[in-house]
Amino acid sequence: MLRQIKKYKYLFAVILLFCLIILEIISLKIPKSQVLRGQSFLNPCQNLQVSQKQQCWENKMEQILKTGELDQAFVLMDTLFKTEPDFAPTCHGFAHLLGEKAYSLFVTNREFNLSNKTSYCGYGFYHGFMEKLLHTSKDVNQAKAFCKYAGGKLKNQTVDAEGACYHGIGHGAVEDVTDPKLFGKPQSIIQPSLDLCQKVADTEDKLFRCRSGVFNALEIVTSQGRYNLSLNREDPLWICRVQPDQYKRSCYTQMVVAVMNVTNNDFEKSAQILNTIPEDDLAKESLSGLIVELVNQGKTDYKTTIDFCRKLSDRFHLPCITGFGEGFLKYGPPRNEYVKAVDFCSSPLLTSDEKKACFNRILSVLRIWYTVEKASHICQSVEEKYRLNNCIYN
Repeated sequence: MLRQIKKYKYLFAVILLFCLIILEIISLKIPKSQVLRGQSFLNPCQNLQVSQKQQCWENKMEQILKTGELDQAFVLMDTLFKTEPDFAPTCHGFAHLLGEKAYSLFVTNREFNLSNKTSYCGYGFYHGFMEKLLHTSKDVNQAKAFCKYAGGKLKNQTVDAEGACYHGIGHGAVEDVTDPKLFGKPQSIIQPSLDLCQKVADTEDKLFRCRSGVFNALEIVTSQGRYNLSLNREDPLWICRVQPDQYKRSCYTQMVVAVMNVTNNDFEKSAQILNTIPEDDLAKESLSGLIVELVNQGKTDYKTTIDFCRKLSDRFHLPCITGFGEGFLKYGPPRNEYVKAVDFCSSPLLTSDEKKACFNRILSVLRIWYTVEKASHICQSVEEKYRLNNCIYN
């Protein structure tokens, strides 16, 4: 027995020595350049210029989508958000791209997993999906059916999938203008889409979301100079001022980016322009939307923003604070958007009233991003006096 054990020990030692020799031979025969190429293949975008990276990211996503793995494309987007600093500002645009590609799968009856990841980066997925659908099929009933499907499929994960989808309907309707007679006439360009929203929406919230998509698209095509449109640099909000009352909220809140464009992202000048909105509630909501964009631009220093908010007019002070908190939710890393939002609202730099306003806002919209359970858990993690509705969510 002892002799057998020694025999096997000797055999094992010979095999191990043989394996080590083979490995050494392989390492000597493989040039270092090939090893480096192997490493770069694992992350082919990491050493490229920013402009080249964006094309590289798009190519990688398209490779994944060709297999129908929509969920894996969102996983890649999540990874890029965490590891590539240059990716975050473009994340919404890439979510648009995924929506467009997903529609191509949808029309060929290929299955894909419609998960809560479609909320990533401001729900850009639905904007892209609906743009592609309306441009391709122009089937409004199909658009409504998909929105209803999305809302039902994801109702336990988010309360906003159907609303974001309706925003996409309005968004997509405007970006497909083919009649040259309409060019240069913004109201003529958007009115058919506004009328479409009235037909497809069966609730006030869906109607608002659809209309907001219309004005969001109008801002985009105007800023890009499409359809012979151009920004009015003297008054970028002029189109909103002439709208009927039922359109004004959708218009003002979406034309904030146009204001930023004419001021070259000068937030102080942008706030001054928004302060010319006569309707108090619309002015506050628009200002809050402006401050959300601070986070998107990486301007996330707490003290700088708080000081800025306190210097604004009285009606803008608290909406400025709440907008900054919400910005972390809208533009934060997927699944962990709340972390910085809660951290900011908890900051000792804030007064009690500022904290209360901040928490009221971010806690009230948690279900847009999270399940009932996660929203409640986040709510319970904050100081008790700032919790909302006993942390009960539907």
